[in-house]
Amino acid sequence: MKYALAVALVLALAALVLLRLRPADSAADAANERLRPGWGSVVLGAPSGAEIPVPEATPPAAVAQAPAAPSAPGVQPQVPPPTAPAAREFELVVSPGQSLSVICKEHYGTAAVKLVEALARFNGLPSADALRSGVKLRLPPIEDLQAP
Repeated sequence: MKYALAVALVLALAALVLLRLRPADSAADAANERLRPGWGSVVLGAPSGAEIPVPEATPPAAVAQAPAAPSAPGVQPQVPPPTAPAAREFELVVSPGQSLSVICKEHYGTAAVKLVEALARFNGLPSADALRSGVKLRLPPIEDLQAP
């Protein structure tokens, strides 16, 4: 029994050594031989032989910092809040199937009834339902529509 186990162990080790020594191409060829004629196999993750492009390391841009202004202890300097760019009016040509509420939802983020009605008044429409495709619709900043 010990003899059979030792022989099996030696054979298994020999098979592993032979597999490690076999070139990778012959393993792929052996796999392809098991396929039907006209079929092939793809080994994912195997190198193609092409060089892998390595991006050149660029040093990070130096961050320019303004010298700190002297201030009294415990007093933080006043920093003005960032200002948003001024909103401006623009025109939209109404496409078939669009409604004022859809346009308000897409442009202003809400389709509130008061906003839809204000947009209709701003464009001289008798009602929100009077919109037709092909009409040039003026879309002002939301602040202009919400003003009393």
